[in-house]
Amino acid sequence: MIFRLASAALFLIFFAESFAAPVESGLAEQLNQKFKAALEERIPGAEIRLPSLEKICSEAPLVNYTGISKVRLVEDRAQGIALFEVSGLSSGGGDRTDLVQTPYSAWKRVLTAAHRIYPNTKLKNEDFKIQEVNVASGSPREYRGIMLPAETEMTGKQSRQTILENHFVTETAIEKQPELRKGDMVRLDLTSGDLTLSTQATASEPGSVGDRIRVITQKSKKEVVGTVREDHSVEVRL
Repeated sequence: MIFRLASAALFLIFFAESFAAPVESGLAEQLNQKFKAALEERIPGAEIRLPSLEKICSEAPLVNYTGISKVRLVEDRAQGIALFEVSGLSSGGGDRTDLVQTPYSAWKRVLTAAHRIYPNTKLKNEDFKIQEVNVASGSPREYRGIMLPAETEMTGKQSRQTILENHFVTETAIEKQPELRKGDMVRLDLTSGDLTLSTQATASEPGSVGDRIRVITQKSKKEVVGTVREDHSVEVRL
């Protein structure tokens, strides 16, 4: 009799565990999908990686859930911790809402410098390499919104500041390469009505088509301000 009772008890324990496991596993999959979707919306372009969520589904408060209806990202904390508001159906049959947190990582494929790059350097794609960076924590987290993605085209751009070797590149570190650089020789057209007088001048600052820049005339060394034209000459209207 004792043997039969023990066998029945073991059977019930085994049956209960077998029944609970699929529910718990299904709950973990729901959370995994919803957590990822919420973090991907917060960090566009990142691949979100989460640890196994089976353990937190087997502990309070999620152990009392039978399904998830809604997940909202409450806080994206430092050190790669995300706090979520989870809503769903409890085992008692009612609706409930709880706060749940989990570690995560967010990986972006970004450009890093293949060697040290100094300011005002004309850039080439070969100056950079592609690297995966976790932007959920550390210094990459601070710059994740302005990191240059791996597909960024560098032709026609120049550096605005020093970029260290193996460091990721930000939007603020580069700029469009100007048509004229400081020190370039240009044709200066002085225009008054229908009369135009041309002379040589030196650009005092960089500029692109449509920009107004300062130039210094070759002969008189006088500084004037003119507009850069498509042929890279500078026009001053008197």
